[in-house]
Amino acid sequence: MLIQDYNKANCSVKTFCRMCSYRCPIVVNIEQGKIKKISGDKDHPFNEGKLCVKGRAILDLVYSPERILKPLKKVDGKWQEIDLEVALREISQRMLSIKEKYGAKSIGVWKGESLDSTQGDLCRRFAFAFGTPNIFSNDTLCAVSKHAAVKSVIGSYPTSDFQDAKCIVIWGSNPLASHFPLYNKIKEARERGAKVILIDPRKNSFAKFADLYFPIKPATDGALALGIINIIIENKWYDQAFVKEHTIGFEELVQYAQKFNPRYVAEETGISQDDLYKISKTIADSAPHVTYRVGVGPEHHDNGFNNIRAIACIGALCGCTDRPGGDMLEEMPVLNSLLADLQDTIKEKLRPIGAEEYPVFYDNRLEGHSIRAMDAILEGRPYPLRGIILTGANPVLTNPNADKVEKALKSLDLFVVRDLFMTDTARLADYVLPAASFLERSEVIRGGMPQNISLTKKVLEFDSCQNEYQFWSSLAKKVGIGQYFPWKDEDDLNRWVIKPLGLSLEELAQKPEGYMYKAYNYEKFYENGFGTPSGKVEFSSDYLGKYGHKKLPVYRPAYYLRGKNKDQYKFILITGARLARFNHSCYHHIPRFKKAVPWPVMEIHPEDAAFLQVADGDLVEVTSAKGSLKVRLSIVGQDKILRGFLQIAHGFDEVNVNRITPDNILDPVSGFPAVKSVFVNVSKI
Repeated sequence: MLIQDYNKANCSVKTFCRMCSYRCPIVVNIEQGKIKKISGDKDHPFNEGKLCVKGRAILDLVYSPERILKPLKKVDGKWQEIDLEVALREISQRMLSIKEKYGAKSIGVWKGESLDSTQGDLCRRFAFAFGTPNIFSNDTLCAVSKHAAVKSVIGSYPTSDFQDAKCIVIWGSNPLASHFPLYNKIKEARERGAKVILIDPRKNSFAKFADLYFPIKPATDGALALGIINIIIENKWYDQAFVKEHTIGFEELVQYAQKFNPRYVAEETGISQDDLYKISKTIADSAPHVTYRVGVGPEHHDNGFNNIRAIACIGALCGCTDRPGGDMLEEMPVLNSLLADLQDTIKEKLRPIGAEEYPVFYDNRLEGHSIRAMDAILEGRPYPLRGIILTGANPVLTNPNADKVEKALKSLDLFVVRDLFMTDTARLADYVLPAASFLERSEVIRGGMPQNISLTKKVLEFDSCQNEYQFWSSLAKKVGIGQYFPWKDEDDLNRWVIKPLGLSLEELAQKPEGYMYKAYNYEKFYENGFGTPSGKVEFSSDYLGKYGHKKLPVYRPAYYLRGKNKDQYKFILITGARLARFNHSCYHHIPRFKKAVPWPVMEIHPEDAAFLQVADGDLVEVTSAKGSLKVRLSIVGQDKILRGFLQIAHGFDEVNVNRITPDNILDPVSGFPAVKSVFVNVSKI
């Protein structure tokens, strides 16, 4: 077997971390079958041996005494251990019973952030083979809105070329807390002379590594972007040859952007006219060597999709797309797909919950909408959803309107959770099955280097902790669709996935640095165009127009700026700012992390604290239209957060901020919720 038996081994194994989505190369040192130490791989160019605080806590995760290692079944409200085979048989029988009563579409699968690449596609394959289009994931809340928005402009989602960049714009993101390897690349680029601009409502921990920081009112990013576009066009700082030959909709964009004069933009965003000019000139002077790193911050508003479209237009306008130091457009590897033989059939027969309301989201992910899934569970709209198999997700802590999420999941006829720990979501399940950590499975991944794939190594194993292929294939056999999972094991599956490359699995396993399937070439648009319907950069999109959306990246003030009830509330709450020790709701169980950050705090401007007559550390009650919660105050520096705005991190079960976030204020294109601009009031307890 390719996967070696490390039970009695003394060795070092090169593989990859998965404590976040960035897959830093690591070295696992094993003595007598037990992992003794994990360090960064100094030989790999992606992270050069550096690991973040999460990466240094891998052993705390895999050997945690709190891990679920036995299957559990809820009997009369109490957990009882159950044999794995018995559990799978009971689950399959209940699935088939629901299918017979309501149809296959009444069963859904739900994938968490910790599963990607082949692992994520396994649950999708199971769903399609079973006959349901209802696949849900964290993608209803994270990254897909910005990906779809940028793709509507330039045809694919880019990779930042930090190596040759002269200007790096970090927009609504904190790489130091959330994407450590990118932070290192940005820091190195700055040391080479690149200018770093940070645009964010909060002066986050990354700000000290930026040359210029501009605090912006939440959800006004589109106004700022269009103001930048207006100045660049007025001064003829854009790439005129590129725009003429490779774009459509320029004249319409010129006319629309004229509305965003410096005075209006300053009033709308809080960024002064002088600073607006400074941002525009810095970008123009550095073009085409300018790259943009847009975080999830701008997409968590009811106008986020078009705001991010406008940001994407800046780079394209200045000719930064697919050029050195700009936004690289990687070519995907030719691999065998787990979905190719099934997804078209499902797409023709039945669309998932939310696809009719948010077809742009569906087109980009072929998934259902997890917020709308709650309505299907509770109200049977547009049809009943009665069973969910959830793996590696915790929507009670990560989805908006947590009380509704909890109520919905409790009401299911069958709810199965696979996880490493007993999460708030798992506590609601009928069955909780132990899952394998990333060190207990092997998969083909895209590495951190451009156009590069790698193989992760399985170095650990616990009885009853199935990896993704073991679980979905064994369940498939029990519900009568085993023919769709013909591979013997993970190795056999991985071997099939990479077959079109003409590369054996053994060869890939011997390449810890990864395998570059194709050298990167810039300016491919001269021959291939862009991946949009027109083959050009689309400042104006007929694709969006056919769904009834604005063709241009039209700026519409966010709900909190135009809402009829805004006079009832004194503050706007931002949620979900990243904390370096955690990845959404993950790793709160690690004792040293828990000790360092036992609960979230509410960040507040000193003048707002004085107005409320509260002191640092006071307990306050925060109330929105959805409910209230109690949280401790943290009075931050005057330049750390704008007046009138507050911030609470998410992912804590002790203080679940999503109990007060709305699930009914959504972006009309992507369906993403407005969880970073929530009306609230605050009172001292």
